[in-house]
Amino acid sequence: MFRPLLQSRFVRRTGYLAGAGLAVWGVDRYAYSSVLERNLRSLGMGLVIIADYKLNFQPGNAEGIDQLHQRVAERILWVCQKNGGLYIKFGQQIASVPVLPPAYARTFKVLYDDAPAVPYNEVERIFSQDFDGKLPSDIFSTFSIKPLASASIAQVHRATLKDGTPVAVKIQKPAIQKQIDMDLLMYRVLLMAYEKLFDLPLVWSADYIEEHIRQETDFINEGRNAERAAKAAMTAEGVGDKVYVPKVFWDLTTRRVLSAEWIDGVRLNDLEGLDKKGWSRKEIMTTVVNVFADQIFREGFVHSDPHPGNILIRDHPSTPSSHHRQTRPQVVLLDHGLYVQCNPKFKTEYALLWKAMFTQDVDAMRKITEGWGIRDVEVFASATLQRPWRPGKAVHVEPTSMADLYSSQVDIKNRVREFLANTELMPKELIFLGRNMNLIRSNNRLLSSPVNRINLMANRAASSLTAHSWTRFSYYTFRLTLFLSSLSFFFTRFVQEVMFRLTGKRGGGFEAVMDETARVMMEQRFGIKIDESVFAG
Repeated sequence: MFRPLLQSRFVRRTGYLAGAGLAVWGVDRYAYSSVLERNLRSLGMGLVIIADYKLNFQPGNAEGIDQLHQRVAERILWVCQKNGGLYIKFGQQIASVPVLPPAYARTFKVLYDDAPAVPYNEVERIFSQDFDGKLPSDIFSTFSIKPLASASIAQVHRATLKDGTPVAVKIQKPAIQKQIDMDLLMYRVLLMAYEKLFDLPLVWSADYIEEHIRQETDFINEGRNAERAAKAAMTAEGVGDKVYVPKVFWDLTTRRVLSAEWIDGVRLNDLEGLDKKGWSRKEIMTTVVNVFADQIFREGFVHSDPHPGNILIRDHPSTPSSHHRQTRPQVVLLDHGLYVQCNPKFKTEYALLWKAMFTQDVDAMRKITEGWGIRDVEVFASATLQRPWRPGKAVHVEPTSMADLYSSQVDIKNRVREFLANTELMPKELIFLGRNMNLIRSNNRLLSSPVNRINLMANRAASSLTAHSWTRFSYYTFRLTLFLSSLSFFFTRFVQEVMFRLTGKRGGGFEAVMDETARVMMEQRFGIKIDESVFAG
């Protein structure tokens, strides 16, 4: 008598729980774009990863450390792919950190592929909400149903205005606004957990990164950035009309929809396409380095995502139309969502730091970096130049054994703590400046290093300083260092040209030589094994 009663109660309670769970899942999925599911997935996997590292990152498990890193990288990748949206951007950020174990760079490469696009009916719904019930067909004479590109936050469609003008229409994915608050909260929670458990300074950058991610999801802000970048390029010495930023159509732009001038061109990573046009790689890369160096040292307003997909090359419009005349290239800058505004004091100090690195003024470097809460001048200078900086000393190769791997990686943690001695003083601009400079280095290497990027940037830094910043001795020391760098560059170019004549392959050139030297130095001195693919971009 009692058993059937108990069974019926159990069945009812189970049914109630199942029904409630199904209701919560349905509301979460269809009303809140799976915010709860995504964050539970992230939190659960975060706890698994913490436990794995705590249990297996031990002195007696030196042989299994590489497998541990690979296992963790695959778990994080799975979360990023399942969650999508901003998690793709988080994963891309992880992939771009060169000091992480090689497993991360190898595993996260797939996140740079196109992200899944939202269906066209979702595009129509966004237009209807943002343009008083109007659909793309009401606004444009043509509109591509299928997007030409799809990224983590948005996708791009090609359209034609009623007057025949071709435009690129960037549309934010509808779930982003629903997910962003909880995604960023979970990002912060995981940073706090990892900082506590691994005793590393991580949370200090969270506010700054969150602020810029939010800005990146505001397409009105992106349009303003584009217009400011266009004006800055036109006034930059040696740049001017060599750079172009597509015009924004403000009457067709909202926080979630950006309509801009359509530009036909060749992507920077399409080497065959560039060479077919007969354009000079040196001229292209000189313009690319100069425009971004000008942003850093003069304007203080810096594009923080200049990867090859965001740089197009086209025939310069001022070139006369003739089959017998070679056209000049014009660099077109796209995707202006992520910019960093540099504090004027920081901008000046950053230029002085570059001057000090080239005049071997270690005391001046130390004064600047200690004011930023950074104690390790040598490591910071190497990270800034993206080549080994070690005054008066050469780099020697000494292999690191597996037996030393655990102790080396423990030393890395201690070195990072020492490096970030006072994160309250650390200029947050460095987070995105480092990303910009790493991508420019990678772009130069992609084109076989046609220019001496370091010298071009050093000259821009020097030109941004006032005359009283220099003594006669410092000026001539600076010029001598640039001259010696040029000799090294031209020697590498000579060897590169000889190898091309013999093998038909140019390789990465000067950037590849510096990358390899940096890779060896990091492994020899700090036990950090950097995968070569990180340098290749």
